[in-house]
Amino acid sequence: MIKVPGLSSGPSLPTTNRLSGSSGMTIPRPLIRVAIGAALVLLVVFVWSTKRLDTSRWDASTTLERNPNVPSWRDHPGPYNPGMGVDTPAKYYAYNKHDRPRQPDTDRAKEVDKRSNPFHPGKSRKLVEGTTDQYTEGPLPSLNEAFDFLVPLLNQIKEDVPAVPREHNMGSTIFAPYLNDELKARYAHLGGEWDVNTRTWVQGGEKRYLFVTVCRQVAGMLPDWFAAWTVVADFLGPESLVFSLHEGDSDDGSGELLARAMKKHLLYIGVPPENIFVRTHLPKVEWEKHHRIEKLAELRNDAMEPIFKSKTPELAPDGKPWSAIVFYNDVYLGASHYLELLHQHFAQDADMTCGWDHAGKWFYDGWVGRDMSGDLYTPFPVPEEEQKKDQKVSTAERRAQRGARRPRPSFRNPANPQLFVSHGPTRERHVRLLPYQVFAGWNGMVVMNPTPFMPPYDVRFRRATPRAPGQAEGTEECQASESAFISWDFWSYGFGRIQTVPGVHLTYGKDDARLRGFVEYPVPDREHSETIDWDENPPSRVRCHDWPDKLGKGYWAWDSTRWVAPPKYKIPEEGAGFSRHAGQKKDAVKDEEHTEQ
Repeated sequence: MIKVPGLSSGPSLPTTNRLSGSSGMTIPRPLIRVAIGAALVLLVVFVWSTKRLDTSRWDASTTLERNPNVPSWRDHPGPYNPGMGVDTPAKYYAYNKHDRPRQPDTDRAKEVDKRSNPFHPGKSRKLVEGTTDQYTEGPLPSLNEAFDFLVPLLNQIKEDVPAVPREHNMGSTIFAPYLNDELKARYAHLGGEWDVNTRTWVQGGEKRYLFVTVCRQVAGMLPDWFAAWTVVADFLGPESLVFSLHEGDSDDGSGELLARAMKKHLLYIGVPPENIFVRTHLPKVEWEKHHRIEKLAELRNDAMEPIFKSKTPELAPDGKPWSAIVFYNDVYLGASHYLELLHQHFAQDADMTCGWDHAGKWFYDGWVGRDMSGDLYTPFPVPEEEQKKDQKVSTAERRAQRGARRPRPSFRNPANPQLFVSHGPTRERHVRLLPYQVFAGWNGMVVMNPTPFMPPYDVRFRRATPRAPGQAEGTEECQASESAFISWDFWSYGFGRIQTVPGVHLTYGKDDARLRGFVEYPVPDREHSETIDWDENPPSRVRCHDWPDKLGKGYWAWDSTRWVAPPKYKIPEEGAGFSRHAGQKKDAVKDEEHTEQ
C-alpha cells in the first residue's frame, strides 16, 4: 500500500488502479509506470520539436512569427498576421475567417503575390588578410550560410571583449530572422520593379535605400540588428542597400562588436564596400559645452554623410537615384519593422513615415509628435493617477477594431483618455491600426523622401533660430527638437504627407521588446480605408514646448506652453535654396503663407 504524501491520516491508496464499472478489472502498477514514462517521453519530444526553427539555424527566441497560419491566430489582428496590401479584401487576410466587406482591392494587392523567385545581382566578399581594399569574391550566401558566418563572428568578439555583458546571447534574436510567405508577398514591390507587360514584380531593380543610425549602448540590440540587416539584404538585394552607422560613448562593447563585425558581415552578404559607412568609438560629448539640440543635429547630420557629403547628393554610390532614407534610433527591431514602414511609405505616397515607440506602457516621443490639430499625441506630463495604467485602447474599442461591432460615437473613452484627445478622426484610425496623417513625428524610426534633403531645398537637422536681442519673448521660432524640425521644414516646402503607422512598435528595452515590440497590421473596413486622405495644409496652430537656450542637457521642456503659427510656405527659386549651414536662409528664398491648394 502507498500512502498519499503529506497526509498524516486517512485511507490508503491501493497498489493497483481499478477501472470504473462492474467488471472489477485492475491495471498492474508496472503497466501504469510504462504508460506514464511514454507520456513523458512524448511530451519532451513535443516541446523540443516546437522549439526548433527549421527555416533558419539562427536561434529566434520568439515563436510569434514562426507559424503565421496557426488557426487560433486567425481570429484577431495579431503581431504577425499581414494582409496583402492596401485595402485588401477579407479573403486575402490570413487571420480573417469572416468575409466582412472591405474596400475594393487594388491591382497591386491582386498581383503582388505573383512575383518571380527572388534573384539579386551581387557577390559575397571577404577581405584579404593584411589589406584594406582587396577581397576574395564568391556567390551570394543563403540566409543559413549568412547566419553560420555571423554567429561565430559575434560570439568570438564577445569572448574577446569583457565589456560585452555576458547575458547577451549573440546567437539569439527577439524577432524572427526570416520572412514568411505572406510577408514576402506583401513587400515584394520594395525589392524590384513593376513590369507592366508581365504584370509582375521583377527582382534586381533600381531602388536604393539608405539606412542611417546614431547609436550608443546597443550591444543587446545587435543580434536583432544584424539579423534584420541580413534578412532585408537577402530580400531586397544587397546592392540596393547603403548603411551609415555612427557609434560612440558606449561602455558595453557596442563599438568593438560593430567595428569588427558590421563591415565584415555586410561584405559577406553582398553589400558593396562603397555602400558601407561605419564610424565607431566616436568621442564622448562634453554636453556642458554644447547646446543639446544643436549638438544632436550635428551628430545626425554627420551620419547622413552618404548624401550630405557627396558631390552628387541625389545619387547613391553606384549612381542610381535614392529611393528612401530609413533613419532609426537605438531601438529593438526586426526586418518586418523596416519593411512595413517602407511598404506604407510607398503605398500611401508619403513624404515621411513614422513608427510608434514605447516607454514601457506609454508613448515615448511625446515632445516631437503633433497630430493634425497641432496638439500632442498624448497629454504630458502624465497625471500621477494615470501613470500605472496601460496606454492602450479599451476592450470595447479592440472589439470594434476586430470588426465585432462599431465603436461608440465618442472616442474619448473615459477608460482611455490619453491618446489623441484633440483629434477624434486620428483616434478612430489609431484603434484600427490604420496609418494616419500627423503634423510631426519621429517615434523611434522614420522613412523619409530624399528629395527635401537635395538642392534647392537642402533640409537639415537643426536647432531653432534663437530669440534675437530686443525681440519680444514668445515671438521667436519654437525651440523644438532637431528631429521635429524635419517635419516642420518638410511642411515649409510642401512635403507635408507625414504619417504614423501605429502597428510598427519600437522599444528601447529588451523586456519591453519581448512584451510589445512586435508589428501589427491594419484592419480597414467599409467606413475606414487603409488609404490616407491627405490634407495638404498644416494645422492653423501648433503646440510648442520650448527647450531652454542654454548649454548642457539637464533641462526640462515642459515648464511652459505656447501655441505658434505653422511653418511658412517657402518657394525656392531654381538653383537656390537653403545653404548647407542649417537654418541659414539665402536671399533667393521667398516666404509665403500657406494657402488652400
